[in-house]
Amino acid sequence: MQTILIMDDEPVELDRLRTILEDDDYRFETASSGAEVREITQDRGTEIAAILMDWILPDEDGIALLGWIKSQPILADLEVVVHSAEFGAENIRKAIECGAYYFLTKPFEEEQLEAIMRAAIGSCHLKRRLAEKVEESKGVFRLLEHGVFNVRKIREAELIAVQIASGIDLPDSSMGLLELLVNAVEHGNLGISYEEKGRLLAEGRLVAERSRRLGLPEYRDRRAEVRVGRIGGALEVTIQDEGSGFDFERYMKLDKARLFDAHGRGVMLASATLELRYTPPGNQVTVRLPLGNENR
Repeated sequence: MQTILIMDDEPVELDRLRTILEDDDYRFETASSGAEVREITQDRGTEIAAILMDWILPDEDGIALLGWIKSQPILADLEVVVHSAEFGAENIRKAIECGAYYFLTKPFEEEQLEAIMRAAIGSCHLKRRLAEKVEESKGVFRLLEHGVFNVRKIREAELIAVQIASGIDLPDSSMGLLELLVNAVEHGNLGISYEEKGRLLAEGRLVAERSRRLGLPEYRDRRAEVRVGRIGGALEVTIQDEGSGFDFERYMKLDKARLFDAHGRGVMLASATLELRYTPPGNQVTVRLPLGNENR
């Protein structure tokens, strides 16, 4: 059972949000102020997977609290979903920079809230699982000079992302690498469009659709090629899928038209945390990862 921390200074709204999410069999912690959020997360942060919080706090600025949460090592993997009756463009930009997962503008549909919280919890657990795997896998890639891998499934993408990140002692790079690999598998090789993924996520059918397409003749032999090599003081990772490419420049920056979608931030996340460059038409991306002296 997953734990969600809900923060709202209005008791009626707090009860309403909890009632909506109770059907999904979560555990709950509740808070009515930023101070209570800090206290609860410091005490039970490793048990919490997501925070649903009002943007307008009675005792501090929402951005200040979000920044504090993301600055705490034991809380950095938590996903924070912010809700409010109104969001200014500048606040949205600042919140994204601070690591907000999603914004819900009131009034919102109950189904939308449920879908977003499921996605946020899934993202948190993915981050934690990758971090554990990176720690377990340290050292495998230290001996690698050049290599080529073929990735067909998401679990294979996870394995490659973890091995690369752990081998060069850059565990934080695993999530960005995985986002690029997932894009190569889902969009490039399996032809799942941005709009289709949104619908599949909302309906809880994304995993099943991936499996279905992997069995179809037009997709089952497709692979994403991952080339890894040491160049100077860096490790270069090139990912190339068999799709027709996409408008990568659009997805590398904040797009207000996609701001409230439950997905579509993976490439932006990767570009914010990794040194990368796409090759037109967008089915090839190269990531440059710096190596420390001990890796050379």
